[in-house]
Amino acid sequence: MINKKAWEKSFRQVNGRDPNEKEYQKAVLHGLVKEPDTRNKNPKKTYIIIGIIVGAFLLIVITFLSTLLLFPVPKSDHTKSFNTGSVESVSSSSSSLPSRSSDNSEQNINTWEKLSLNEQIALLAQSYTAINSQTSLLSADKIAMTANGDKGVNDGFIQWYDSSHTLHRLDVLINNETISFSYISPTGQSERKRDKIGTILSTYFQTNTAKQTTKALALKMVTPVELYKSNVSEKDLDIAAISNGDISSLVGSWENGNGDVITINADRSMSSAQSGQQASTNLKIAPKGSESKIPYIVVAPDSSGIGGFVFTLFKIDFKNPYGDQSDSKRPRIAGTQNPGNFTPDTYYYRK
Repeated sequence: MINKKAWEKSFRQVNGRDPNEKEYQKAVLHGLVKEPDTRNKNPKKTYIIIGIIVGAFLLIVITFLSTLLLFPVPKSDHTKSFNTGSVESVSSSSSSLPSRSSDNSEQNINTWEKLSLNEQIALLAQSYTAINSQTSLLSADKIAMTANGDKGVNDGFIQWYDSSHTLHRLDVLINNETISFSYISPTGQSERKRDKIGTILSTYFQTNTAKQTTKALALKMVTPVELYKSNVSEKDLDIAAISNGDISSLVGSWENGNGDVITINADRSMSSAQSGQQASTNLKIAPKGSESKIPYIVVAPDSSGIGGFVFTLFKIDFKNPYGDQSDSKRPRIAGTQNPGNFTPDTYYYRK
């Protein structure tokens, strides 16, 4: 049995022409021609095609990996912009803001440290009053602060008396720019509040008006000793008793703003030491029903009262109707021949 090509050659030699399909199929049927083995041919072609595909795929993979390793693919502009923008924004916010905050905090602390001690206490008083509107701190006549050790206003307590002479205490602790208030009530209860140095500076020391208010309040600041002395209950003048001849509430030494001292004795005699000279006079009770806006007693060198003058009498909280420049929280007397708005140094206070 020969193959197809050999059979076709032999057929041309015998017949002088190429065989047709029918003649070819007949030769195959009679076993003259070997039929092509399609079963072996097709797998071979399949293997070739698969090999080509696999080879092409491997070539693509190798090319991709080589390109990726030698030339990394950059991120798209959009991704880069989003990530960078987002990170830088957060970084900027977390770095630049603390930097600005740090700068402002340092500036606030520098401004704070340049203020006088009384101005610092005045600012603390205003700050706490804004936080606790019920406090009597700003209405106090005198305010004092005591430091714990040598820390000044950074660690100490503010004290003041209210109108009923009750002592109040406000503990203050300053850490960097944070102010912590702890109010200790007369009953021992504690109330805590907080504020910032920057806040009180911008509120109470930014404008000229605010500065003037703070400076005026600073004038109320006194030492703790002066604060305690200011609340010592002085024996008040008993005008009704004096009018009836009892001058016991007047007895004692009195001193005015010029340093002049007078001493009133129980026997109604009075001595004064001025310019190194000692003089003695007598006191006479003002006639009952005498017309005067201010109670008074007569000071006379003798029983006739010729050449004398009067001492006007001011009880605690009684103010001079002609104008008062005295400390009305204390009993006082003023020597005069004519009533009027006396100068502060004219008034005598218990020594």
